[in-house]
Amino acid sequence: MLRRTLAVLAFVLTCSVANAATVSFNDPGQGQQWYLDALNFGEAWAQIVDLPERGRIKVAVIDSGFDVGHKDLQSNLAIGKGINIVNGSRNLSPVNPHGTGTIGLVAATSGNREGISQAAWTARAIPIRVSNRSDGAAYTSDLAHGIRYAADNGARVINVSYSGVHLNALQKAAAYAQTKGAVVFMAAGNDGRTYAGWRNHKHLVAVGSTNRDGSVSGFSTRGKFVDLVAPGHQILSLTTDDRLKTWSGTSFSSPIAASVASLMLTANPTLSPWQVRKLLYTTAQDIGPDGRDNASGFGLIDAEAAVIAALATEGRYTSAIAGRAIPFVTSDLESHSGIRLVNQLRAVTETSELSELGQASVPEPGTVVIVIGGLLAIAGRTDRKMGVIS
Repeated sequence: MLRRTLAVLAFVLTCSVANAATVSFNDPGQGQQWYLDALNFGEAWAQIVDLPERGRIKVAVIDSGFDVGHKDLQSNLAIGKGINIVNGSRNLSPVNPHGTGTIGLVAATSGNREGISQAAWTARAIPIRVSNRSDGAAYTSDLAHGIRYAADNGARVINVSYSGVHLNALQKAAAYAQTKGAVVFMAAGNDGRTYAGWRNHKHLVAVGSTNRDGSVSGFSTRGKFVDLVAPGHQILSLTTDDRLKTWSGTSFSSPIAASVASLMLTANPTLSPWQVRKLLYTTAQDIGPDGRDNASGFGLIDAEAAVIAALATEGRYTSAIAGRAIPFVTSDLESHSGIRLVNQLRAVTETSELSELGQASVPEPGTVVIVIGGLLAIAGRTDRKMGVIS
């Protein structure tokens, strides 16, 4: 796989390394990005800063449109790959500021003395707009098409900060993305309820929210579908018109988790999607009852541990992974002894076109509840259900 060598000078100008243990940037907002310290991002960046070669990973952000002219988004957007899924145009402008907030976590420019620092350091973000509504709501079929588009256009990580993680149409789209080498992350939801009937979708990484103290946020939706948790309360990121904003919701937990996956693939681009997910689960900090639980899944993501695991793992990614089993074997890790996984990735065969959805997404607090009939009939799109931003 093609990997780019980045000049050492660029790192000297944009970051500082303290005792080769952590990396920090001169962005004024970094001191308020408490979630970076909580997940050991500085230590994770230090694991890749001296690598002679690394991948520059593409991370697709599927959302309500983006302020692509934001002064802190000038270096890390793959604008040429961006698209408006609703009408097929290149109009990426925000109909709601939510998308600028989620993409800011992935793609804000580090070391430019502006705004915040990029969690997914060195990654490029593909902006994919899926809504034409001021409330940011999107048809889940458009979300699914956005996932497929991202996978077809080189994204190795895909973030979807919408409700609907339980829907089979999105599971099928994520399964397709896996055949293209991409890992899909999705917000768990914000209604604080437990959904015992929602099964876990093996191709989607569902991310719940934690607070500053490491506890699971009261608003974070629960169930066996939850895979991981990441900070989602009082998250400083971007908003429109060159401003910063503090956000809360699993919508922001998900791109933080996706950023960790991008760092893992930056360190080791040969990891398969299955390997990335498995290493994230294995290295997560168990913050609930012993073992996996409905509130925190496998636990709180640890960026440093995940990147160390990625560096120590023999990758098994190829561009044609569908139809074959891929073995996964990792060496014992010095700082995470005992990790030895010998599972296999099952062949992905669900690549059929999407059909009509059988159920609507769960509405989230603070968003407009879309009803069947009325609004959808006026919109002229009664054949599809709506998902709302989380």
